[in-house]
Amino acid sequence: MSIIVLILIVETALCIILLLSWIRNKKKQAAYKAREAEITDFQLFCLNILDNMPFPVLVKDINDDFKYKFWNKEAELQSGKKQSEVLGHSDIDIFGEERGLRYRKIDEQLVKDKKEYRSEEDYLTPDGVLHKTIVSKSVVSLGNDHWLLIARWDITKIKEYEQELIQAKEKLENVIKTQDLVLNSINFGLVYVDKNYVVQWESTASLNNIAKGRRYIAGKVCYETVMGRQSPCPHCALSDTVEKGKPVRHEITEGDTTIEISAIPVYSNDGSEMLGGLMKLEDISDKKRIEHLLYEVKKADEANQLKSAFLANMSHEIRTPLNAIVGFSNLLAETDDPEEKKEFVHIITSNNELLLQLINDIIDMSKIEAGTLDFNYSDTDINLLMEDLCQQMQLKNQRPDSVKIEFVQKQPECIIHTDQNRVMQVMINFMTNAMKFTEQGSITFGYEKSEKEIYFFVKDTGIGIPAEKKDKVFERFVKLNTFVQGTGLGLPICAMIIEKFGGIIGVDSKEGEGSTFWFRLPI
Repeated sequence: MSIIVLILIVETALCIILLLSWIRNKKKQAAYKAREAEITDFQLFCLNILDNMPFPVLVKDINDDFKYKFWNKEAELQSGKKQSEVLGHSDIDIFGEERGLRYRKIDEQLVKDKKEYRSEEDYLTPDGVLHKTIVSKSVVSLGNDHWLLIARWDITKIKEYEQELIQAKEKLENVIKTQDLVLNSINFGLVYVDKNYVVQWESTASLNNIAKGRRYIAGKVCYETVMGRQSPCPHCALSDTVEKGKPVRHEITEGDTTIEISAIPVYSNDGSEMLGGLMKLEDISDKKRIEHLLYEVKKADEANQLKSAFLANMSHEIRTPLNAIVGFSNLLAETDDPEEKKEFVHIITSNNELLLQLINDIIDMSKIEAGTLDFNYSDTDINLLMEDLCQQMQLKNQRPDSVKIEFVQKQPECIIHTDQNRVMQVMINFMTNAMKFTEQGSITFGYEKSEKEIYFFVKDTGIGIPAEKKDKVFERFVKLNTFVQGTGLGLPICAMIIEKFGGIIGVDSKEGEGSTFWFRLPI
């Protein structure tokens, strides 16, 4: 608006100078009669331009009591006063003493200060409509003659548009403030970059405590300000989505904090061009903790159900050998047949061993859970330990004709510092399980020793374990086969013992082809 006003002022000033020149020349007609005909047409042309300007143009003669010398058509239209009523009269004559003196005071001060006057003024037209205007006044001199050039521009519409723009700006600022408040109150950040990785927009204030020192700055390349790199970050969700044009999701865990980083490509409206990528960074630590707690609750509920099933099974397992011991003890007292006595004694002894093993398992489980399970370390000859195990298992083998038990893999000499009773306990449990589920074939066992660890294994040709049940064999209170004697405590106790050793336990199995139970102990 100011440029247009300036241009109009310049054009008006030029025309006014010509007008004033004409007024001055009018006074000197006698001296310039020869030129009058030559310049009159041009001066009339300039007067017509001023007279038809789309805004009021006025000229006051400073030397003649500020009387009006020019009053164009737009001034007539806006003021309702004809040229004949105005020319040759002052503001006091036209508008009355109060209003006229106010105008005179401004004019005199302007002439005194020799400065241009410009001000916004309200102007009431004869139709009663109030207009917003800009009034410009300046002194124009030609020799000893001085005039006051006045122009008035109606800016009512411009003011209305300006007010609408101000209101629109305020609304936009309020929307932005509300948006910032919302974004700053949530626990995730948003970053939008173009396809050259220049940050166009970001809201990451909520992540300052998480990503200290990392800043996404509008107008800057993200990988330079965030990671101090000269090229896109490898394995970055944002670079992946920009390069591949597909949504990408990553999780990063640092200490107790887990950040989910997801990015999606942003395309043009017609979908023909990828413009960049929008990345969301969210702290999902609480979500992960809740998921973990829900998992633990579910696991505890399952364990509670398993424990109930275990207690029911335990009562059955205890009653079975007790009933056998009591029943066959009574029969033993009543029979005189030596063969029957021998058979009854064997049955009673077997059930005593079974009951003793059951009680020992329960005690071990209680000690492990209470953290009071003892380990007594000493130098142990592994070859002697395995030979002793082989003899024990061969004596307990109830299918010697169909199942062969062998100690197949060893070293010439192997002495390690460990708790031989706990190692033997785990191996006996592995062997006992193998004998339960192997009806023909072989049960072989042994070890391999390296500089840092020793590896033990028991391999059988039994029924094997289904793939979907392999992960459950070391869980407490779990029995994969309810038709076989046992409490389901043996393998979990083995897992806990190996864990206390700082080792690893596992099983390799294929249903119908046998299993290999193993564990590794650090040396």
